[in-house]
Formats: sequence, structure tokens, C-alpha cells
Amino acid sequence: MTPDKIKQKIEILLDKYQKNSGTVKGFDILFEYVDFIKSEPYTASLLKSQFEYAQTQIALLDEYIVKNKCFEEMPNVHKIMEFKDVSEAPMHKEAIAIGLEQLKNQEHANMQQMLPLSITQLVMVHEAMGRVKEQLKNKEKIDDKLDILQELPTSMIRVKVGEELNSLPFAVFAKTNLLISAKYILDKIDIEELSEIKETKKEPWFDKDKSILHFMGEEISIRLKGEKPNDHYILEAIFDTEDKTEEVYFKDIAKKYLGMEEYDKTKDWQILRRACDQLNAKVAKAVDNYKDKFILYATGQTGWCKINQIHL
Repeated sequence: MTPDKIKQKIEILLDKYQKNSGTVKGFDILFEYVDFIKSEPYTASLLKSQFEYAQTQIALLDEYIVKNKCFEEMPNVHKIMEFKDVSEAPMHKEAIAIGLEQLKNQEHANMQQMLPLSITQLVMVHEAMGRVKEQLKNKEKIDDKLDILQELPTSMIRVKVGEELNSLPFAVFAKTNLLISAKYILDKIDIEELSEIKETKKEPWFDKDKSILHFMGEEISIRLKGEKPNDHYILEAIFDTEDKTEEVYFKDIAKKYLGMEEYDKTKDWQILRRACDQLNAKVAKAVDNYKDKFILYATGQTGWCKINQIHL
């Protein structure tokens, strides 16, 4: 997915969460958001260390819960998590210690401090919501996690370290974690775009070395794997022509690009016609709600193809 498409997806999810914040539906949107940033290659790579940190901290919390026999009954999400000093905290020990010292000195935490904590809380919600969704899907008996998710939006997060009591509405807490992580991703994309000197090309254009068609904001891979398919050579032939509005004859593509020394005009045109159909199918699959034909063609002994002029 291109950076612009990633930004668009995240902005849509932020808007959806804003409208459903404080509801179970809001948790489902958080699930979709984390699912996206974990599976999208760009964001997964960008947040790799934060996701690794999250798994480490969640493992510490699970160990703490088992060791201290927490949640043997229905967890009271309104209860204060209380410990005498930072060393007793189940997770984020270092981050909590730094945060308390900054609070004491009236200093603000920076993005690098806040991001791992935010990703950890989002991953925890993602894992809990994932289990609930799986149980609902399989029509299994729902465990207490659904009750917790219903209760959380109206609850307060209260953490007491020694005599220092800090509290925050969970709905604000969840939204803050979402906004911190989203801001980090969107800012990174914007900075990269500003720092790059890009060659501006009018779409559509074809990168024949990478076998990628650039069209309507999408990078459409034509060579899926292995050898270049015939539709790659159709694009190569079309984009090699000076006038992109002209038809390129199947016979010329076959001889110059496919290496067919003997072109049988009574039947070989069908090879190129099938390649045109394959190319149109790839474009339709890659571009949302695309209803036109990217490549137009004529069949028969004088078969030809060209880009649909509405895109030129």
C-alpha cells in the first residue's frame, strides 16, 4: 500500500473511532486499527521495536496476574491498582519511574517515551477484542472479557504509587493511545515525503524494470512472480510509443517484445487479447470501485490495444 493510502486508511479509522468512542463498537475499531498497523508492511516495520516491547510487557503482566492470583473473580475495572513503589509495578517499571520524576519536575514526556506505552495498551485491547470476536463468531460462551469491555468505557484508570494517585477516564486513555500512535505514523510519512526529491510523473506510468503500473495512486504489480507475463510486454510496448493515444498492433508486440519470429495472424492475436483481459483484471482488483477498462483492444487479424483515452 502506498504511503498516501496508509494515511487515508488511518484517517478513516480515526474518524470512525471518534464517532464510536466509549462503546463496544469503539473497541472493534481499535481492533481493526491495530490489525492494520501490524499487518501493513510499512507500519509493521516502523513500529517493530514497539510491538516487541508490547509483547515483553504483556508477558510480565500475565506473569504478575498468575503470581498474585489476580482476577480470580470478575475483575473490578474501577479498582485502584496500588503499589508502594515502582519496583512493584507489573509492567512499564522504567517508564513509570521516568514519568513520575517528570511529573514531579513539571516536565512533559516526549513521543519516544509515550509511543511504546500506547502501542502496548492498544495491543492488549486488540488481543482481548480478538478473543471476544472469535467466541462470538464460533457461537461459544462468552467469557468475562466482553463484560469488561462493556464496563471499561465508563471506568476510571487509577494508579496509586506510594501516596501519588493518578487517574484518567478510560475512554480518554484509549483515545490518547490511538492518537499518539497515529500521529507518529502520519508524521513519519509526511517527513519522508518532505525529505525526498521525487520525480513527478503524470499517471498512468509504467516502471518496466520493476514491472509496476502506477495508476490512480496505486502501485500495481504486473509481474507477480517469476517470468514477466505477456501483459507486462503490452504495457512496455504502449509506454515505449511517443504518442500514448495510438494503437499498438498485436503483431508488432508479438515480434518485438515476445520474440515471436513467426506470427500467425489467424490465431496468435488471441494470446495478446487474453493478456489485455488479464491486465484489466489486475487494475480492477487493485483500484477500488474502478468500473472502466484500462486497456482497450480490437481482436482479429489486425488486433491492437491502447490505453483508454479517459486516463490520458
